[in-house]
Amino acid sequence: MQTSSNVRQIAISMLVILLSVVAMLGLAGYSHKHEFKPALTPIAPPPVHVADSAIREQKVQAAMWEVAKVFGRTAGCKDADPTLGRLVSEASLDEGVDPKVTAAVVGVESKCSPFATSNRGAIGLMQVRAEIWKDTFDFQGKVNLLNERDNVRTGTHILASYIKTYGTQDGVLHYQGTGTGTGCSTCDPTYVDKVLTLAGK
Repeated sequence: MQTSSNVRQIAISMLVILLSVVAMLGLAGYSHKHEFKPALTPIAPPPVHVADSAIREQKVQAAMWEVAKVFGRTAGCKDADPTLGRLVSEASLDEGVDPKVTAAVVGVESKCSPFATSNRGAIGLMQVRAEIWKDTFDFQGKVNLLNERDNVRTGTHILASYIKTYGTQDGVLHYQGTGTGTGCSTCDPTYVDKVLTLAGK
């Protein structure tokens, strides 16, 4: 009877030891599988659009400096708001035209007055004629030629398209008048010289 009791005690002790070992092994495996690992944050370069934006702003600032010099030589433009200089600079960069030439066209055409009009129906800073360009631009809806931004964007697009087609001198010539630069009784024969001289060309 005593021997049987001893055997039972030994069996229970061995079972306890066995369970303890299994439990320890289980815990060790759990902690190994689920040990805490801090998330690694890779060091990445700034997003491309941020870098592009910084480069763009540098170009705009450089263009604004050139535009300011042109405006400074132009009657009526010397006290122009810097916002206009930025509009001319951004539109010129976007259209791939020299900002100095665009600024000179603004100076010659309107003397930097957004409300300038002509007896031929030219309107605003760049004296855009709506009746000529009505099939290209939505003047009844999206484009307001008395709005400085719209006028500069529209005029610069037209100027750039002429310059890309005919070169700077003939492009400026085509910008005046009806789009041909010639055969215009009210056109200024010295227009191209005025614009290019003012632009420093």
